[in-house]
Amino acid sequence: MRYIFTIIIFIAMTTCVVDDTFADDKIHVVTESWYPYNYLDKKGNIVGKSTKVVKAILDDTDLEYEIEMNPWSRAFNLVTSKPNVLIYSILKTSDREDLFYWYCPISTIERHTVYKLTTRTDIVVNSEPDIKNYTTGVTDNTFLHKYMLGLDFIDGENLQVNSDDTVSIKMFIAGRIDLLVSLESSMKRKLNQKVLDQSIVTPLITLPAKIYPPYCMALSKETSVEVVNKIRKAHEKFIFEGGAFFDL
Repeated sequence: MRYIFTIIIFIAMTTCVVDDTFADDKIHVVTESWYPYNYLDKKGNIVGKSTKVVKAILDDTDLEYEIEMNPWSRAFNLVTSKPNVLIYSILKTSDREDLFYWYCPISTIERHTVYKLTTRTDIVVNSEPDIKNYTTGVTDNTFLHKYMLGLDFIDGENLQVNSDDTVSIKMFIAGRIDLLVSLESSMKRKLNQKVLDQSIVTPLITLPAKIYPPYCMALSKETSVEVVNKIRKAHEKFIFEGGAFFDL
C-alpha cells in the first residue's frame, strides 16, 4: 500500500512540473544567425546591432528573459505558437502584420546585393527580372523568400529554399546554385570565415531601398497585455531618449 501511495505522489509531482520557458511573464527571445544584426561571437555569445538594442530595451523592464539562437523556421514557429515569445530581427511585412505585437524599428536597414561567383562568366544580370534565369538560394519563410515569390520565382525551380544561410553559402561556393542574395557586410564575413578572398564573388545588382519594411522585434499574440505594454513603454523610451541606437 505504501508503495502504491509513493507512486501516486510521484506522478502527481511530475505532472505538476511546468516548462518555465513559456511560464509566467518570462520572455523567451528567439533569433537567427544574421550578421551584423544577430550572430554568435567567437565565444558563442549572441551579439550584434539588433541584439544590443533588444537587450537594452528588455533590461529597462522588470521582465526576466533569455535569448536563444535558432534556425529561422524554428524561431518563427515558436513566436507564432507560444505566448511570451519575442523574435528579432524581423521585417514587418503586410502578411505578418496581424500575427504579432510589433516594436519598430530596432535597427537601420542595409540593402541586399545579388552575387555570383566571379568565375561564372555565363551569368549576366542587369535587372531584377534577369535573376529568374538562374537558381538563387534563399532561407525558408524569410522576407527575401517571400519577395522572390512575389516576383514569380518558383520554389524548387529557380529558387533553392534552405533552412538557413549557412546552407545557401555552402551551395553557392560549391557552384550548386547560381546566385546568392546577401548583405554586403554578411558576405564579407562569410568569406572571411571560410578564408576565401573577396574577389571570388562579384556583386551584380542591389535590391531597391523602397522594398524594405522596417527591421523590428515582434511579440507573440497570446502574451498578456501587461507584458506587451511593459515592452512597448521601454521601446518608446529607448527611441525617445536614445535616438542614436541605430549606431550601436
